Amino acid sequence: MPVVEISHLLDELTCAACGTRNALWLYPIRGVVECRECGEKATVIVEPSGGDQ
Repeated sequence: MPVVEISHLLDELTCAACGTRNALWLYPIRGVVECRECGEKATVIVEPSGGDQ
């Protein structure tokens, strides 16, 4: 059975590399944001939600 990766569209954000709006997707398990238009990737630190900080 293939593993399904969870991703989230980052609404209203613009890619710094190509300028495309609404093309950035967050892959929290890999800690990567990727532009679906130009393919540019950035590493991010994803903190778990749900706790008081």
